[in-house]
Amino acid sequence: MELTDDSRSRWLGRYETPRSIRRRDGLHVVAATRAGDAEPCVVIVPGPAASAARANTVFAEIERVHALLDHPLIPKVAARGVADGMPYIELACDAVIDGVDLTSLLNDAGWKVPPGSAAGLVASLRKAMRAAHAVVDPKHGRPVCIGRVSCADVLFSREGRFYLVGYGRDAPLERAGEQQIDRVLEFQAPEVAAGGEPTPAGDELALSLLARSLRHAVQGSAASARGADRNIRSMDLDRPEQLERRAPFAPAHTRRRAEEADLLHHLAPCSEAPDPEAFASLVASLLAGRPLPLAAEAAPACPPTLVLGCEVRWIAAKDGEKHTLGHALSRIVTALVDRHDEAPDAALSLQDLFEAGWPGERPVANAGANRVYVALTQLRRMGLRDVIERHEHGYRLAPRAVVRFVSPRTEHARPQDTRSAP
Repeated sequence: MELTDDSRSRWLGRYETPRSIRRRDGLHVVAATRAGDAEPCVVIVPGPAASAARANTVFAEIERVHALLDHPLIPKVAARGVADGMPYIELACDAVIDGVDLTSLLNDAGWKVPPGSAAGLVASLRKAMRAAHAVVDPKHGRPVCIGRVSCADVLFSREGRFYLVGYGRDAPLERAGEQQIDRVLEFQAPEVAAGGEPTPAGDELALSLLARSLRHAVQGSAASARGADRNIRSMDLDRPEQLERRAPFAPAHTRRRAEEADLLHHLAPCSEAPDPEAFASLVASLLAGRPLPLAAEAAPACPPTLVLGCEVRWIAAKDGEKHTLGHALSRIVTALVDRHDEAPDAALSLQDLFEAGWPGERPVANAGANRVYVALTQLRRMGLRDVIERHEHGYRLAPRAVVRFVSPRTEHARPQDTRSAP
């Protein structure tokens, strides 16, 4: 049966107004309305190259895994069965479009997503993934992972609500033959692509790659592709276990914030606070044909950014140029970053900074203060003039400053040699 917007006949004897969301040779993802109670839902049925037996196997696994999960972004399975010889599975989800077509609509309309809105989408998807990771699949004895992810796995309702599908079996990406009705970019960790089992760290990497692919649709991305910013943005970002190895004694919330900042920074040069509600509002306006929301018309000013190398051996500011740090400067930067993480508005006194840079030494007061002044001057000359602020109680990183950690994989790049304080 051809799926059309104006179809009023009963489809599968249960549904009305079916409309295709994603057509694949393996499976079709369809938005529909239940005939009995007029509730919107998403129905998945076999594509032209999938047998009924194969579809039944896929749907059984989707139903099994979704039953293990409890998160508002991961829809529940409402029904599974066979109608007129066709297997189907119904998701309790009012989506009408997926991320692939939504991105095309954004491009056609000339809209750019504000960084905070885009970050809100990705941060929400990450929370859903982590909720799944917290569940151990009794069949396999490991955390529930999605393995691979694409824009087709993110579904949107007319009101802008979004959902993550793909658990158990990735229906939007399911293949049954060599020829594809459409081509969708999918992202996965290298070990998964090589046939290995999915892991939480692999899911994080897949989502990070998906976030990178969306930068063209985010405000500020065109500017970030030019000039010195590209040096910072081309640096590899840490995967979670690398951050764990680099700072094993850091508080868990500190590691989590660093991971979150690394992921969300893919979306734009500005790391605005994630705002999923703003993203939902933008999607609703787009699908309803309304003008772009006023809050999304102008890109926000970028906060100052500080990039830290492995073990804070070097830093880079907005110009993207690396500067080697001596031991004292490294310890001072670490102290400022730790203070910023604990309380962004708080400052460190001259005494605090001296004790951080030269622990155990007891110079006369003026000599100690002069060392700190010289160190701060050096850091400002390295590009941190907008990052380090003078405060009535001492010095601090600017409260809006974004701190990012860079993967040790980039350490082979030789930074500019810079003399540091002893």
